[in-house]
Amino acid sequence: MPTSVLAMYESSSPLADFRYAVHACKRIDAFRAFEPSWRALCAAAEAHSPFIDFAYCEAAAAEALASGATIEVATVHDAHELVALWPVAIVRKGVLRSAQTLGCGCGEEYGGPLIADTRRTELYDAAREAIRRIHADVLHIPMLENGGSLQRALDAAPQSWVQTSLPARWRVMPGYAIGLRAYASWNDYLATRPSTLRSALRASGRRLRREGDVRIGWCESAEDTERVLTWLFANKRQWALKRGIDSRYLMDERVRDFFIDLARRVDLHSTPLVARIEVDGRPVAASVNLVGARAVEYLITTYDEAFGVFSVGNLLVEYIAQWAHAHGRDFDFRPLHGDYKARWADRETRHESRIIVLNARGRSIELPLSWAQVKRVYRKAAAVAAARLKSA
Repeated sequence: MPTSVLAMYESSSPLADFRYAVHACKRIDAFRAFEPSWRALCAAAEAHSPFIDFAYCEAAAAEALASGATIEVATVHDAHELVALWPVAIVRKGVLRSAQTLGCGCGEEYGGPLIADTRRTELYDAAREAIRRIHADVLHIPMLENGGSLQRALDAAPQSWVQTSLPARWRVMPGYAIGLRAYASWNDYLATRPSTLRSALRASGRRLRREGDVRIGWCESAEDTERVLTWLFANKRQWALKRGIDSRYLMDERVRDFFIDLARRVDLHSTPLVARIEVDGRPVAASVNLVGARAVEYLITTYDEAFGVFSVGNLLVEYIAQWAHAHGRDFDFRPLHGDYKARWADRETRHESRIIVLNARGRSIELPLSWAQVKRVYRKAAAVAAARLKSA
């Protein structure tokens, strides 16, 4: 455990049995000193997102430090051992010090702590108390599941007034998943899907094989992963530009390079990362997936539009989901609606992002949040007016 502890706090609340600490990591070596205890906590915690695995956070911390951010890790110990940790990157935006989830740069990771036992709700309360002691003004937590233990714990922390006052339709996103571990066999699950999906998959597979030599599977080496990732992000960037979609993380190579780096840090045979479909050696569909202890998370995906008629996206989902079932894992399509997600999923959740205000200066976040909503309303009104003028 690192010795560079900025502050240690003893609580006099009902959570007094826990000890809280905030650790500053000014260099990646200090962050790596957490690895043994971090991995031990991951092994004890059966249910956690792969976004909080050490390798993922290490790669994210290295990128954040190189960009000038500060890394802090809030920890919670009981009388015997480490029971929770919560790493964040702190960046200065104007007068505000903003704490963010350690991530690849796409801004779509699930945020939150690593908890030793997710059945113990008091550990989420303790994690909340620990994270409120970091040296930041606001804490951004993306993709928080409504009704979950973390959300209930954070309800006791000061929130952004602007964000919580927004209509639910503006801030709540649907999430989709397949509870594959509940099915004895893959065919048992597939039998629950519409017959049209099952027949379309069989027909698409047959037609695609007529186009050439088809290969569906995981990238098994760092070199192969880099090659497919290069195609994936270039293809997805062109797709976004063609449609006028503003996806900032697609406009440079930082997210792509993050996953290229991550592929060199993990064992791709036990923890695969990138799946793809190739025809005659050329990628036509690919996805970045995070394989956790209990679920495979379908994070970033794309396909060659020329092969859209062969439903290569659905064929890729079929391959990964079938792999997930064979390896005792569920499949998480993650938040945001997609018709294809609804066809595959047997579970639906609700998610929203939260902004926790950590001190008085953090309240100044309300000004840019208010201005962002004013611009949002203006853009919507302008679009409606333009549509009416066009129809007239």
